[in-house]
Amino acid sequence: MTGRPASVDTDPHPYFTVYSAGNFGEVAPQRLSPMSWSLVGDPMERGTRALARRLWGRPAWAEGGHYVFVGYFGCRPYHNLAAYCHLSASIPGLRPSDVTDAYFEGVDSPAELTALRSGRTRQWAGSARLLREMRDAGPRLRALEERVAELEWGLRAATTANSPIALAGVLRDAQPVLEEAWAVHILTTSGLVPVRALQRRVYGRLLRHGEEIAHWLTRPRELVWDRLHTAASTLDPYGPGDFLSSSFYEVADGLTPWQDYAVRHKQVASGGAEAAVAPIDPAEALTGMVSPWRGRTVRALAVAVGEMMAGREHSKSLAMRTLHIYRRLLPALAASFGEDAERLWPYLTLREFTELATSPGRIERARPRVDACRAALATPMPEHLDLSAGDDVMRPWLSTTPQEQRGVAPGIGTGTVMAPQDDLPDEPVIIVCSSADADIAPLLPFAEGVLSERGSDLSHIAILAREYGIPCVVGYPGAASLPAGTAVSINGSTGEVNIFDRS
Repeated sequence: MTGRPASVDTDPHPYFTVYSAGNFGEVAPQRLSPMSWSLVGDPMERGTRALARRLWGRPAWAEGGHYVFVGYFGCRPYHNLAAYCHLSASIPGLRPSDVTDAYFEGVDSPAELTALRSGRTRQWAGSARLLREMRDAGPRLRALEERVAELEWGLRAATTANSPIALAGVLRDAQPVLEEAWAVHILTTSGLVPVRALQRRVYGRLLRHGEEIAHWLTRPRELVWDRLHTAASTLDPYGPGDFLSSSFYEVADGLTPWQDYAVRHKQVASGGAEAAVAPIDPAEALTGMVSPWRGRTVRALAVAVGEMMAGREHSKSLAMRTLHIYRRLLPALAASFGEDAERLWPYLTLREFTELATSPGRIERARPRVDACRAALATPMPEHLDLSAGDDVMRPWLSTTPQEQRGVAPGIGTGTVMAPQDDLPDEPVIIVCSSADADIAPLLPFAEGVLSERGSDLSHIAILAREYGIPCVVGYPGAASLPAGTAVSINGSTGEVNIFDRS
């Protein structure tokens, strides 16, 4: 990890200087330890670079010693908004707004660096390669699922035997699995945007009210989260669902100060409820309304987008399961390296930690980072970051377009306000939150809808709400502050929200 003295920050990219918390801001803790950053940011950077090379060769803008696609400033993880918007310019027909709407809450995109744009031939060739990559995502996910399960069994055996040598073997085997999990997640996350954009434009040409029909038709066939929450109910500490009781992304969530930023939700048994089912399947209803070839085209695109949504959630779950292995593994190994390692391991990178066995002096690299992180955590960090001035001042990136609430999963829901940590009442509820992730999945079968302060068209809560067939509206200011008992009605197609008197 590159950095300046007495700082844990990565160096800003010289050309792509606008960053956004994006999906990190929705689902990850507000701050990450240096160890967690090395397990999240580093492999995400390598995975995105590798994908760019496979698609377009070795574009100059995706090379060099700087982080291109992610950044770590003030202990906060960021996506490089400018780099991802530039990436969209390398895919024919894709606009930067497709990326910002999908994952960055609709903020303005930075100005494009046209001098770095790829030629049309390379763009079309890269798009064809992307389609082949997406076709192979399913087999990669199935193979990865087996590898993650083997790691979990290996951790169980090594912990039961209390063998540092066996634990070190699991540590060695976990790194390529984590790299592959993030690589597939980058592929499914990146591939979903152009496929979704294509769907919207084709529907707009073939159907009246194509955008609304796309909302209704596009649902992932089955998400992995139900299976994982069922596994979590067995309380197996080495099972595939155990990670759901921990904070996503942060592996040092049991230690100060990182535990203060951990985000956890209460687990709810989900065996007694099922996702809502429409009386008439929208795809079947459409069959008699359009010509056969139009119907086939519309259904094929809906299935493709739904499968990519499911693949994105599956790959994320595998990355989180592998991170949970590190969450159990690193403290156990650190204890065998001595008291300093047991206390300071969150301030090392993964590479430094693996070198401790042969180079105990590596622990000295952690000591100055303790004070650097303390200072960073005391500094407010903006949601969107503009580093174009080059003077190390953390200025916010100001979007001129006002961020508006939007419907991201169709339907109308009415109920009383319920926060994720509240007990389920007997009456219909609308879940309200500042942001949401897969850990609230067990609540969704009992809800009439979700109202969130944060979220985007393809954020995790939007995909979950579609799978459960309930409406969802994101970008509503103050949603999490609505008093308990308030009656709310939301329209997940239009984004309309009505607040009624408290019951």
